[in-house]
Amino acid sequence: MTTFVRGRTVTTSDALVVVDAGLAVGIHRFQLVVVSNDGRQSAPDMVDVVVAREVVIPVPVRPPVTRPPVVPVLPPTGDPVGTRIRTPAKPRKTRARKPAKSRSET
Repeated sequence: MTTFVRGRTVTTSDALVVVDAGLAVGIHRFQLVVVSNDGRQSAPDMVDVVVAREVVIPVPVRPPVTRPPVVPVLPPTGDPVGTRIRTPAKPRKTRARKPAKSRSET
């Protein structure tokens, strides 16, 4: 486990660093420089990590439901089944009409 100290360089040959959780509240700047096997260095890459103390408010715990919930009873309104709809009536047959007079008779 690695402990970071301000101003001290941490050198490792692994690509992974295990860190303790002891960073103080505040802003911490980390800089990474990669060195190859033949000694070439990469451009430094920097990142700022902000550690903040957050207030955690406990969530109230509700007691478990041990019986069925009570459902309020509403007074009946009208038809207990619902609104009844009439079935559509069959269309009426048209009455027979007198035959139309020919135009010559008019």
